[in-house]
Amino acid sequence: MLTAEAQDRLTRVGPGTPMGELMRRYWIPVRPLAQLKEEDVMSIRILGEDLVLFMTRNGELGLVGERCPHRMVMMKYGIPDEDGLRCCYHGWKFAPDGQCIDMPLESPTNKLKDQVKIASYPVCEMGGLVWAYMGPQPVPLLAPWDLFVMPNALRQIGISFLECNWLQCHENTGDPAHSVYLHGYMFKYMLEREGKLEERTKDMQMSTLHARIKMGIGIESLYAHETQYGMEKGINYSQALGADKDRQSRHSTVIFPFFTQTGGPGQVRQEFQIRVPIDDT
Repeated sequence: MLTAEAQDRLTRVGPGTPMGELMRRYWIPVRPLAQLKEEDVMSIRILGEDLVLFMTRNGELGLVGERCPHRMVMMKYGIPDEDGLRCCYHGWKFAPDGQCIDMPLESPTNKLKDQVKIASYPVCEMGGLVWAYMGPQPVPLLAPWDLFVMPNALRQIGISFLECNWLQCHENTGDPAHSVYLHGYMFKYMLEREGKLEERTKDMQMSTLHARIKMGIGIESLYAHETQYGMEKGINYSQALGADKDRQSRHSTVIFPFFTQTGGPGQVRQEFQIRVPIDDT
């Protein structure tokens, strides 16, 4: 069991916190690119910071502080331009790197804009996601994860906002034991209560249900192997306990700081679950 102090150290992710500063040294997915294309400008909260993500009319991505330094108007109401984002109040325009590049109501000889800059972070696109780097220089390379750069792949991106800290959810993802009962027996029980178990025997979800229940047959023990990038977690099966043979089955690969790749090698369907911290809670 972790102490309360250790829990706080792991789950507090704001600026200046130990875990927050560590996570800022990694590229973080912040939104699906398709969502940004629909909205152009959107307010986001990542690692306890309120920011504005936008796309210029030329398709360049930007991530900047949430308020214009002129009159503190929120930049989520900004107007995308060819090369930046204009504040809706007086039209000050900021490039994706945060530099003010236009003050339309000021004299052309006024150099004030050269002295005005808002917070900004590098962003780029990979695998249909917008990634941000919020840490110190130099900016590291974005790791080309196989599922995000694999050619001729069909990618499906889902996003959910969970009312818990990142560690609570991340710990659950790498837990093979709950799959049997929560995703297997509990699902079956709910269908039985609703009288829908028989009518859905050919449903694709039913094959997943049966696979989850079968997953619990012959379990001898669970394992967790530490790796250079995190850990691999899975199940040791015993033929003497009902399994088809003595074998080891990988359930998930936990990758630092908050990535989990589920399933084993050679499977057609692969999945990343990424627990991006919004804030401490």
